Amino acid sequence: MLRDMDRVRKVEILFIVLLGVAFLGYLIAIWCLDIETEVMRDRFWKDVEPIFNGEVPIIEYPPLSLVFFCIPRIFFSDPFSYNVGYVIMIYAITVAGLVLVRRTAEELKVNQVWTMTVYSVLIALMLEYVADRYDIIPAVMTIGAFYLLIRNRAPASFVLLGLATMTKLYPILLAPFFATKYLMNRDWKGLSLAVVWFVAGVAIVAVPAYLLDPGMITGFLGYHSARPLEIDSLAATLIYPLSMLDLTEVWIQPATAVGSYGSDNLRGPLCDAVAPLLTPIMAVLLVVLALWFWKLRSGMERVDERVFATSAAIVVALMIFILVGKVLSSQYLIWIIPFLAVALATMQDRELKWRVFWTAVIALVITQINFAYTFGVTGGGESITSLSMIMVLIRNIVLVAMTVMLIKGISDVGRDGFPGEDRNSDLDFEF
Repeated sequence: MLRDMDRVRKVEILFIVLLGVAFLGYLIAIWCLDIETEVMRDRFWKDVEPIFNGEVPIIEYPPLSLVFFCIPRIFFSDPFSYNVGYVIMIYAITVAGLVLVRRTAEELKVNQVWTMTVYSVLIALMLEYVADRYDIIPAVMTIGAFYLLIRNRAPASFVLLGLATMTKLYPILLAPFFATKYLMNRDWKGLSLAVVWFVAGVAIVAVPAYLLDPGMITGFLGYHSARPLEIDSLAATLIYPLSMLDLTEVWIQPATAVGSYGSDNLRGPLCDAVAPLLTPIMAVLLVVLALWFWKLRSGMERVDERVFATSAAIVVALMIFILVGKVLSSQYLIWIIPFLAVALATMQDRELKWRVFWTAVIALVITQINFAYTFGVTGGGESITSLSMIMVLIRNIVLVAMTVMLIKGISDVGRDGFPGEDRNSDLDFEF
């Protein structure tokens, strides 16, 4: 059977098997080391058990996330078995993401093996975060929406994007880029329908949840608006060295403290003054990015140029949200993986492509090294050391460099275009 398959299908199966081995290894590790994972501590006890006891939990995420959290609990009733079921579910969703990036590459007539390789390598580098969080779920939903878009299934695409927003709020940032076609063509009817489809996807979840308990909608919105400066955020890692030079005073608020919102935070006069400013600054930068992208997009004649620019701009938008915001949880980097795989596959500047790829790899390797050191050696919280903060600062600077490279790639294509023939001229959806 394998002998009759083409190379792409063989590589796809290979990556599915390798990812399965990696997830199995993760489960063996937490069992042998008797680790209480976040899935056991937060998903099982805090989010799921109240539901199965007839209570409505107050959670920090949009309500559709609860559906995914509850699926493993249907089959497993103790914390470890639930964790096993949860990892199996996450593995299946991760594989769905692999298939989607491969099919997206196939539709765009770019190297499918390269696209799957980028996706799989970056997933493997973030394995602990992928397996112990749920960020891969909205990440796969958003690339699924993108795939539907290029297949000219806009209604389903925008509905799925709305559903993804009700799983984790960030997918709403992608809507302006998904809707670019309508804006460029001044197709106000099409734009209006896209908004209706997106709102329908949100309403399918939001309306029943609000009727059940308004706190399921208002709770997660209010939760994030009041958070302090998370310790891994770019702003926190830039302020911390100032304290090492005695230029400002800081202290670490551990995740276990009251008012910490479940994360280690950097507090102090400068930190607390900067934190409220970051969300407005981030919003302004996102608007500037969208306007700049639309201006460049209006001058792009070729579809393959528009596809690259769109996928790369989505990664840049996500990186602005991640880097400029007051909270940078490392698992947020999972969001960019599917779109970065597509952006690198469609990028024709080979040198820039490799620079972006290796920059991403370096950033994720530093992330995992710091995680092992901070939580495996020092224990995190108030025990976080200056070495850990400097590692995260370097990681954040690398991420800024990667974002700048992608902006340069978009700008170069907007100015000079791609050489050769348009490989996507027959694409059904006009980007």
